[in-house]
Amino acid sequence: MQSSKIEFLLRYNELLNSSLKAIPNFPDDLCEFLIAEYELQAAVLFRVAEDNSFVVLGKSKTAKKIYLKNTSFKCENCRSALSSLDGPNFNTQSDCTIPVSDFVIYEGCLTINVTESEKILLKIAKKNPFTKIDKDDLESISEVFANLFKIWSGNKSSNAESMDDVLVNIAHELRTPTNSIMGFASLLNEDNLSSSQTEYVSTLKDNAFNLLSLINDLIDFAKINKGLIKENHASINIKNLLEDIIKIFLEKIDRNKIEFVVNIDKSIPANIKFDAQKLRFILLNIISFSVSLTEQGKISITVSSGPGRLNVRITDTGNGITTSRLKTLFSPFSFGDLSRLSVSSVTGLGLTLSKKYIELLKGNIEVISNVGRGTSFSFYISAEIPGVIEEQIAALPKPGIRNKVLVVEDDYAASKLLSNYLNKWGYAPTIVNSAQQTMRIIEKEQFLAVLMDIELPDANGFELLKQIREHKNTKNTPVIVCSVEAEQQKAFLMGAVEYFVKPIKYKYLVEVLTSYRLKKDSDILIVDDDIPTLNLMKQAVEQAGFNAIAESRSSRVMNLIENTHLDLAIVDLDMPEVNGFELIKMIKTRPEFARLPIIIYTGKENYQGDLKKIDGMFEELLHKSSSNIEDLADTINKMINRYDEPSKPEEVSKLKNTIKILLVEDYKHSQIIVTRLLKKNNFESVVVVENGAEAVEQVQKQKFDLILMDMQMPIMNGFEATEKIRQMPEYADIPIIALTAFAMKGDREKCMDAGATDYIPKPIDSQEFIDKVKFYTENKSRILS
Repeated sequence: MQSSKIEFLLRYNELLNSSLKAIPNFPDDLCEFLIAEYELQAAVLFRVAEDNSFVVLGKSKTAKKIYLKNTSFKCENCRSALSSLDGPNFNTQSDCTIPVSDFVIYEGCLTINVTESEKILLKIAKKNPFTKIDKDDLESISEVFANLFKIWSGNKSSNAESMDDVLVNIAHELRTPTNSIMGFASLLNEDNLSSSQTEYVSTLKDNAFNLLSLINDLIDFAKINKGLIKENHASINIKNLLEDIIKIFLEKIDRNKIEFVVNIDKSIPANIKFDAQKLRFILLNIISFSVSLTEQGKISITVSSGPGRLNVRITDTGNGITTSRLKTLFSPFSFGDLSRLSVSSVTGLGLTLSKKYIELLKGNIEVISNVGRGTSFSFYISAEIPGVIEEQIAALPKPGIRNKVLVVEDDYAASKLLSNYLNKWGYAPTIVNSAQQTMRIIEKEQFLAVLMDIELPDANGFELLKQIREHKNTKNTPVIVCSVEAEQQKAFLMGAVEYFVKPIKYKYLVEVLTSYRLKKDSDILIVDDDIPTLNLMKQAVEQAGFNAIAESRSSRVMNLIENTHLDLAIVDLDMPEVNGFELIKMIKTRPEFARLPIIIYTGKENYQGDLKKIDGMFEELLHKSSSNIEDLADTINKMINRYDEPSKPEEVSKLKNTIKILLVEDYKHSQIIVTRLLKKNNFESVVVVENGAEAVEQVQKQKFDLILMDMQMPIMNGFEATEKIRQMPEYADIPIIALTAFAMKGDREKCMDAGATDYIPKPIDSQEFIDKVKFYTENKSRILS
């Protein structure tokens, strides 16, 4: 028998067992089975609900992260899942709005009728187009999937539902006698007992407590299955929570044998909102498991954040577990034989319930273990974190000080419309309708930007613009003018950064705001041992709208900037612990800071000879005796603006060991956004042209590794330019990513038909954008490294 057939039978047998045993992860296993057998890229299994929405049952590991279990999605265009056909139906509908892959590849939907009242939808993606053979194969085996799913659903309901009902209904009766045993044992302890009797009572209490913990876990397990337990978010200090949990373990273990290491990402605010009670339970159980396998060594706990979630990784240097045992890790009592569990409230249901809690909190958990090398748990749960970049919305953070926008508009309808758009994009608008209100509010608050109409009831708009530009709180705040009158030149001369003639083109407005938000989100390190000077510099940086990271002791700097992104550093030379020359060398030797621009701002005399030590490591030198804080502020702005400047084509053409990117974009603020994102992620060679004709001219002069193409431009649009570039033999396989503002139905297909490799709608989501740029340049990166 061929080995491939044996492998297939083994995989199918595992899938069948998963179905028969009603394992919760059966839908995930089914998706992974399909990935292996049909060379697919991604798969997601949905249940079709009564309201025609699609509820996620499971997915492959390669599918988009947004498809969490029990989350609901809708596709208004779906024809296959909402059809009345009795049999299986496979469709490759191009306007489907629930893509399962992060990359533009071919996708299709297989609808399967499990019973007369139950229907599932399997959404799959692959690199090559689906053939008629693929379609026929999938439809022919859909009955097998339906039967497996029927077995799984039936076993799951028959095994679980009745028992869950019983447990929930008799919860009180189960807890009461156990609590009584513990209570009477405590009373007994107060009597005059012999040492042996005291030991018996203590054992009795411990066992009663363990029994009560197990009963509580069983009841919670049943409540989760019945949907009776909900998320309960509250504002909690994650550092304090971890310290309390680790303290429990330190009191019970030998501190000389096990070391706890905690690393919390510095970008996480002191207080965030999450379900602390459930996270505490999860951490206690996972750490207990790690302790049980670690006789001597280290347990590391790392906490970071992502969009709307908290990421936790727990790694130990213990004995590890075998692959076969890893598969049953989350099954009830699968590790009941481990005797070193250090927290008495942990039961054999602990890991099983922890996984349930993680899924309830819209999360997921993965475990890697190697015998003799330790075990690593990685999971995430939902959390409300200030400043998190929202998915789907132009990389804009949730409302906070960094995205507060002041709107000066006396027309109610216009202000309401602006407010709606700003809220949709993730900004926090403050609406005022007069010059007097404007000046009053900027005395008290700071804003990312000001949007103002020139026509106001109580003042001349240009006079107000002048007052805003002169006020200390807004002299560095970008002012965007919106008016029915075309008076751009006058507004620009008075300090406006952009001028929109009403009706406003909102697709351009969001680009302007995004470009300034990205710029203001810059982190600047300031190091000076003179506290008054340090405070002055910090104030100057913050008044310019940037984030200041200030430190007076140079010896602390390297620890301070660990795992921190920096856009600029300002360093004094004459410092007592580590002088500025040594500190700059230390910073520059870190790979992540090799290209960090540094400004030297010093009062040191006779430093010229020492500058040879750091030749080429700094960009500007300002002496405190001949320059003031205003000069420093101007230099800071100049340095930060460097990220907005594209490379000159003739300079890039001479470079060899670099990734060359061509950006074709006519709107200046879109150019700034993309160039800044690329340069901040170490893509230095970025050439910018303003239309398709210039793009065609540039690609004939030099070879680019990636082309980012706006599709709506004057002179020659992106569609025509892409078609012409694809006709050149050397650009047949070069990735071209289409960029389209406010994408409409069918835009994606038009871009693909023109020859684009992939597609990103505007406003650009910074994380998705950079992920795709890295994906399409990884081959060149590998060659360069």
